[in-house]
Amino acid sequence: MTLLSPALGETLPDSPHATVVCLPTLADVESYERKEPRVWERLRAGYPRFVRNALVARAAAEAARRLGRAGELFPLVSEAAARRLAAHVGAELASLDAVGDWWLAVTPAGDAALRLAKMVQHTGTLISSRQAEAWLAGAAPADAADALATTRATLAPYLAGVAPADLLVAAAGMNAVDAGLAAVESVQRPRGRTAWVQLGWLYVDSTRLFEKARDARHHFVADVRDLRSVERLLATGTVAGVLTEIPNNPQLETADLHVLRALCDRYGAKLLLDPSSVGLASVDVLPFADVVVSSLTKYAGSEGDVMAGVLAVHPDRPDAAALLAAARARLEPLHPLDLRVLAAQIGRMEDVTRRLSANAAELARRLAAHPAVARVRTADQGPTADAYRRVRRPGAGAGALLTLELRGDLRAVYDRLAVGKGPSFGLRYTLAAPFLWLAHFEEVTTEQGRAGLRAAGLDPDLLRVSVGLEPVEEIWAAFVAALPE
Repeated sequence: MTLLSPALGETLPDSPHATVVCLPTLADVESYERKEPRVWERLRAGYPRFVRNALVARAAAEAARRLGRAGELFPLVSEAAARRLAAHVGAELASLDAVGDWWLAVTPAGDAALRLAKMVQHTGTLISSRQAEAWLAGAAPADAADALATTRATLAPYLAGVAPADLLVAAAGMNAVDAGLAAVESVQRPRGRTAWVQLGWLYVDSTRLFEKARDARHHFVADVRDLRSVERLLATGTVAGVLTEIPNNPQLETADLHVLRALCDRYGAKLLLDPSSVGLASVDVLPFADVVVSSLTKYAGSEGDVMAGVLAVHPDRPDAAALLAAARARLEPLHPLDLRVLAAQIGRMEDVTRRLSANAAELARRLAAHPAVARVRTADQGPTADAYRRVRRPGAGAGALLTLELRGDLRAVYDRLAVGKGPSFGLRYTLAAPFLWLAHFEEVTTEQGRAGLRAAGLDPDLLRVSVGLEPVEEIWAAFVAALPE
């Protein structure tokens, strides 16, 4: 069997609820980023915070027709989210209507609507495709109490010490991040602490939440090893919290959590940790955190057809009760229909993570010896490998992700590579993505932007690979065929 690159607009899996849409050439990626009809007319699904699923768009249009509403349509998970986000970006709500178990917000077209669309993306507050499908079919409200209990019971060993009822399952990983940031601000702002430290390059939406905060300073420390700079910032007494990923994406570097925890304790800052890149089955980060936030779209939902996240507060840290209450009030719970799908897959999380990690380690070993590859980054190799190993679970690996820096032209390699090509990771399918072209398109297409990326330690043309569960010989053959000799 030979791996193939699915055609433009095809999804992985072949489902109306798929979270991966395929962009098989770099020209397709460019058209996708520029919103060109050549690509967007082919999209019916995709990563749901970036691509409005066809079922969601249809539900919004049908609700607007029934209600007699016109304008920019936002089918959102709650009234609170609609009002909060509209106020945040200064968007006028022309109408806001309850529609079954969701809300339709309508705004006039224009810049404010565009800003609102971005905040909906950053916070994961659009309704899910299953929720839209059920409403269109006139289905009765679903109950998923058993699925929630199963999901929490499966997660509990990876967040040991947190009561299962206090494991908050969110509508998306970014919704958990948003709730975690808001929870910290709720307890720190009355103390005069409004600044944030972003340690290391973070996933784009986490960074945008900082950048778009209206009255909070955002300090970016690019190198996760630069804890002296972190300490200088913490010593000002103005920092509410530090957010870092364990490891970060796409550099796959890990901060020294023992030192970072001690610094946060010394200066009264909260520590938020996001282990999404390698998954909860790979690393044990709760002992160092005030709040853990993680995507469950990856590794836990390994079929690639459900979005979800989780938030957990360390119960023995100062302000734990207040943090949990604030997070619970802010977070948007996963819809029951999606909970059922997650519950059916999450029991395989540990096995899937272990197998993905093993395949990734073998592919990384081979690629590192290939003359066309300048560098392979993994979480357990490189300058922060020791920091990663200190939080890695016994017997665990380094997750599915590899970051490749190529000696030749990214376009030629990407276009020839016969694997799934699109955003997301930690799924049973091998996926490749020109990550910065997707997440930071404006930067990679200008010389000034490319220089800024290099200054942050990033190759603008890096290729991020999420290794899947296919036989490793098949994955390797696809790369051998794509890479120049």
